[in-house]
Amino acid sequence: MSLSIGSIGHREVSFKTQGLTYAAMEWPGDGETTVLALHGWLDNALSFSRIAPFMAPYRVISIDLSGHGLSSWRSADATYNLWDDLPHLVEIVDQLNLNKVVLMGHSRGAAIAILLAGVLAERAQALIMIDGLLANFVDERNAAQQLKNFVRDHRKYTKRPDRYFKSEEAFIARRCTYGFDENSAKLLAPRALELSSLGFRLRSDPRLYGISANGFRQKQRSDLYREIVSPALAVFAGADELSPTDYRRTMLDEAKIAMHTLQIERYPGTHHLHMDDSLAPMLASRCRDFLDQCT
Repeated sequence: MSLSIGSIGHREVSFKTQGLTYAAMEWPGDGETTVLALHGWLDNALSFSRIAPFMAPYRVISIDLSGHGLSSWRSADATYNLWDDLPHLVEIVDQLNLNKVVLMGHSRGAAIAILLAGVLAERAQALIMIDGLLANFVDERNAAQQLKNFVRDHRKYTKRPDRYFKSEEAFIARRCTYGFDENSAKLLAPRALELSSLGFRLRSDPRLYGISANGFRQKQRSDLYREIVSPALAVFAGADELSPTDYRRTMLDEAKIAMHTLQIERYPGTHHLHMDDSLAPMLASRCRDFLDQCT
């Protein structure tokens, strides 16, 4: 039995930067604008395979971030903090010869896209965030304890052996315990798993499970948001208004105050709304309209 990557009209591409290989899926477009898509934690490039075919005429390049999918793991001494991919992503933009690029990110990928937009400055043509901003729950964490936990986790997961599943269905069931629906988990499986004589090996680096060394506090988040000079659209799941006590409400409010170009919209669906067959065409249409106005 082999895993097949089911998607419409894409081709496989890769980039080599600073000793790492970043695998990616590209949907060519008829226009001159490129959308660089960054997936969420433990996802992979297939995360955007539902929405990307509907993004024409825009070209979409969906990357397996380091440690995910078909991309390289980082060296044994390295980490997976939010900012660790930034130098490589800037180099990938350079390799693509892009003076301007649209950044699209989901969840953890949205946070990375925000940081990347600040680094790229005027080269970031537009920013689209899907159910993700810079997290504010780190404000409650003790910085010293977080560093201790970071070292503990780094040592723990560096030693963790490869993980195998008896079947693709077993992997899907496991992912569903992390809040995925079955269809979304199944969509990611071809790049998440590698068939071997021992079963289906999980490709992702175990160190991705470890806690970050630190997080951005409120002033730092505001400083980073203020660096965003491009038009920005944040799309969040859930049709209902957030309660005043919901941490996401504070997260949205501080982003609106600091990022003056930000538009925020809500759609029915779950955290992986861009992977929903029924929502992807509508969400892609909204993203195209947004890009038509600012590119």
